Amino acid sequence: MRTIRISDEVWEAIAAKGKFGETEDDVLRRIFGIRGQLAERPPTRQLRATNRMSAHIRDNTLAVKFAGGGTRDWELPTHTDKSSIRRVRDDAVDFAISHGATVGQRNAVMKTLTEAGYHVSK
Repeated sequence: MRTIRISDEVWEAIAAKGKFGETEDDVLRRIFGIRGQLAERPPTRQLRATNRMSAHIRDNTLAVKFAGGGTRDWELPTHTDKSSIRRVRDDAVDFAISHGATVGQRNAVMKTLTEAGYHVSK
């Protein structure tokens, strides 16, 4: 496998041609009509969660819990302290990643915060 450098315009063009769940390699293979053995292809991203996760806010505390083990809580700052909210959000997402979270689960952690009014921007 090789690594190449491409411009932002080329990256956007590849992304625009992509379908849900396709890697960049998948898109280019389809566009160029390249058929290869599955063993030659890079591994695809995990699309479905195998470890159920829950995220909720109670008593000014964000809690993220995985069914397979792993729970962590963060005390939340005021709604106007954007830098502290960002730190909590990033720490919670990093915790989720360390437990094998999918992209959807990472987004769910962030959505839990925004639905409770903890916005990083606004």
